[in-house]
Amino acid sequence: MEKWKSLSRLPRVLLVLQAAMLVLFTILYPVISSREGILYRDAFLVRSEEDGLTRYAGRLEGREAVFTVSPAGEVTYQLGEAAYGPYTVALDPSAVPQGHELTDVLTGVEVREGDEILFRGGWYPYGFSRLVWEDGREENTLSVSVSAGGETYDLFEEEKAETDPNAPTVSFLLKLVLAPELTHRGQWDLYFLGLLCTAMGAASIWFADALFRHNLRFLIRDPERAEPSEWELFSRKASWCFFTALALFSYLAGLLL
Repeated sequence: MEKWKSLSRLPRVLLVLQAAMLVLFTILYPVISSREGILYRDAFLVRSEEDGLTRYAGRLEGREAVFTVSPAGEVTYQLGEAAYGPYTVALDPSAVPQGHELTDVLTGVEVREGDEILFRGGWYPYGFSRLVWEDGREENTLSVSVSAGGETYDLFEEEKAETDPNAPTVSFLLKLVLAPELTHRGQWDLYFLGLLCTAMGAASIWFADALFRHNLRFLIRDPERAEPSEWELFSRKASWCFFTALALFSYLAGLLL
């Protein structure tokens, strides 16, 4: 208690802040890391099940994004007020193109939007996803779009892209239904980095004078009589703030990655 009373306002505030961060993020990390989901266009969509349907919901570009997948392979997508689908994803071994270099490793699939066939052919899901139509044509799965004058253009195509850039791609629909790549938020290595920074920051505050005199033992004869200079006091405060800020950054980065 005497030690606490001897501290000035800044170290007290930083110690309270460090303790609050430790408690808060120790509670948040297990909760958030236990929630599985998928990454879609850099947004994390949380997975849940309800009435036999699988839902992936989150925020994308400030709007609510929800994918709903049925056991039969039907997918609907809601982005804000816009609705997409229903899409249907089905396995069909007869759709695999014959005579193609990937014939032996392709999975036959068919993707529809309503009654319209979006894709029918072979799907190679490993690494960079590849789509090969039933007649042997290979689908371009790379897409970089830009918007200008209210129009959307694909940099890999000479003509204007006709599809809605917000609509899910065939490759994504296939992965969503047949091989969803589940992940979760919460990188525990960054949590422990934040914990280490918190401990170092608290120690540098609580034992500031002791550390100062310990370091002087290698430089002067009587460190107990030494008084810290203005530069030493400034350096202490800077290091306290640095460790606190680094701890906060590590905690937050671990939750967002």
